[in-house]
Amino acid sequence: MSYFFIINPNAGRKTRDIRGRLEKFFSGRRLTFEAEFTQARGHASELAAKALLAGYSTIVAVGGDGTIRETAGPLIGREAALGILPCGSGNGLARNLYIPLGFDAALAGLLQWEPRKVDAGLAEGKPFFCAAGVGLDAEVAHDFNSMSSRRGILPYVWHAARRVLSYTPGPVTAVVDGQRLELTAMVNAVLNGVQYGGGARVAPGAYIDDGYLDLVSIKKASLPRLLAALPALFSGGLDRHKDIYSAFKGRLIELDCGRASWYHLDGEDFYSETGKIRFSVLPGALKVRAPKPSLPS
Repeated sequence: MSYFFIINPNAGRKTRDIRGRLEKFFSGRRLTFEAEFTQARGHASELAAKALLAGYSTIVAVGGDGTIRETAGPLIGREAALGILPCGSGNGLARNLYIPLGFDAALAGLLQWEPRKVDAGLAEGKPFFCAAGVGLDAEVAHDFNSMSSRRGILPYVWHAARRVLSYTPGPVTAVVDGQRLELTAMVNAVLNGVQYGGGARVAPGAYIDDGYLDLVSIKKASLPRLLAALPALFSGGLDRHKDIYSAFKGRLIELDCGRASWYHLDGEDFYSETGKIRFSVLPGALKVRAPKPSLPS
């Protein structure tokens, strides 16, 4: 077995002295590993492609969902498996896959877990693996990523709270597997799994390996009404708040915002000049080293 670690040096304290920690972990094991640090946005994809050419069997993203998205993109449809050492603010994909958030437990799991196949999403040809969307969450992602110092969940929550008070949703036309929908919502999110990250369970009916994407629409409401629904966001019961929440499942989802707009893919912001974004799913396209999902009792 061989492991190639792609490390975002800005991911936080967990990446300090990471080479030393990896050398200590692999010492005495008959395994090959190499580690390189990313230098800019997009560099993780280049390093992942390099690792594929070198024949590494497991390519490990060490960082947040943005680093994971870049690392995983070149692995779609390949034999090499993705590994995840979650070091981000929300750690959405790790949470969806029940990968421990503790560094040592996640590192040990890379040697214990067999690869499992999960779906990959595409938006305008660009991959995502956890969540995407337009509206409030895309605006917040743009604000958050524009910060010179943006680590941690608290700055993200602050930007979200500030945007909720001032955000005015515009009409969005959605087409889900041919079904046309007219939406005026604060959030129009496309989920591959249950949650964004940070424990926010936006799509409680979603599964990361069911071959579908879930379009979740959350209407704007008064602040007291939104606060009343907040506990359900984290408990997985948001779908019971039907006055503000709706969800649709499909393999092809097209959103037309009617104007240029921001959208996000796993928390990384992108800009659409037309406001038209096409989302599709690639079933079972990515192999990930993660705990085997338990069967419902």
